[in-house]
Amino acid sequence: MVKVGAIIQARLGSERLPNKALLPLPFSGGPALLQHVINRAKAATKVDEVIVATTENTADNAIESLCKEQAIVFFRGDEQDVLDRFVKAAANYNLDIIVRLTGDNPFISPETIDAAIQHHIYKDADYTITEGLPLGTNIEVISFSALKLAADKASEQADREHVTPYVRREAGFNRLTIPFDFPVKDLRLTVDYPSDYALASLLFEKMYPAQHLFGFEEIVELLQKNLWLKDVNAGNTQRTAFADEADEIQQAKQLLQKAGFTRALTRL
Repeated sequence: MVKVGAIIQARLGSERLPNKALLPLPFSGGPALLQHVINRAKAATKVDEVIVATTENTADNAIESLCKEQAIVFFRGDEQDVLDRFVKAAANYNLDIIVRLTGDNPFISPETIDAAIQHHIYKDADYTITEGLPLGTNIEVISFSALKLAADKASEQADREHVTPYVRREAGFNRLTIPFDFPVKDLRLTVDYPSDYALASLLFEKMYPAQHLFGFEEIVELLQKNLWLKDVNAGNTQRTAFADEADEIQQAKQLLQKAGFTRALTRL
């Protein structure tokens, strides 16, 4: 029987928003941000195990304490070599398929997780990713065999730090993309900056706990009634782990096109 596990990478050493994994959501009083990620991963019907993968740094003892208090499975590994942390956590819990999640994305959808897993298994993929959803809500699924091969072969720092670039880039892997057409474009639903946390807190204040696991439909409805909400964190930029140089150039072209710098496109 295939065992599917969601591994949530989390640490407290964020430069832009320290200790964000343990911030209450909403700010007025609620579970820790990381707890929301865990709850949503557990709500996915096709996930057998939810594991928090944190670092061995003493600063992250608080994450271990949260996991122990809430009876949440956890694993501690290398801070910088996140790929190694993932493959060891997956091996420790005998996972065949891994859903890669991060502790700063509290809006992930259990339905999206289930859909990604279902397609991944049906297509016998090595790596599956959704696209077209708000930043912080797309899902990555990777087979253990592909993850282990990446851990054995990858030597670049970016490949080790971001887990999946090697599998997304190198030949020989069966990759699958699942497209979505989300009605609200350029929406940030990740928590990297204080303004990201402000938006997340506003959304959770309105929809939690009345709709404990509110979904995309409720978010869209609220945004349509309060158009200003999208502007709360619209100026933030995202650090991106590019699969290769061509991927980076393509995304640069998209940004230039969006900004209207069409002449600059000819130089790329």
